[in-house]
Amino acid sequence: MEECELCGKKIDTIYVAEIEGVEFRICTACANGKKIIKIEKEGSALKKVKAIKSKIEMKKNISKDDMELVENYNTIIKNSREQMKIPVKVLAEMLNEKERLLLHIEEGKMKPTTKLIKKLEKTLNIKLLKVPEEVSESNVKGQNNKITIEDFMNNKKIDEI
Repeated sequence: MEECELCGKKIDTIYVAEIEGVEFRICTACANGKKIIKIEKEGSALKKVKAIKSKIEMKKNISKDDMELVENYNTIIKNSREQMKIPVKVLAEMLNEKERLLLHIEEGKMKPTTKLIKKLEKTLNIKLLKVPEEVSESNVKGQNNKITIEDFMNNKKIDEI
């Protein structure tokens, strides 16, 4: 269920209103006297969109420390390097790492450090980290501490929320 962007109340019927040139998704009470652009009912299509938005929001709030290394990291690294036609020795020099270390990683004998993962991702233009499957909402930062415009307008302190 979505929350009103002005007062924070849970709403079924969403009014998209223009207030001083900005579009807000608000409740019936807050919509009184406002310029309504459209009205949306909480339907199945809207729920799917919200589920996708929720997943995207969760991913934004997950730090690099919460991410996990993809299972086939070694083949991704090797294939990307070979596709770019970069020998292991040259890649090692580019990353300021030992050639033997990169060979062990490409063979899957060793996992790269977080620092090396970042270097590899940037140099080879690949993604080696993914969001864990079992990320619970309690692990996601900022989910319970939402500040509404009403809070801001009433000068509520962030500590109070």
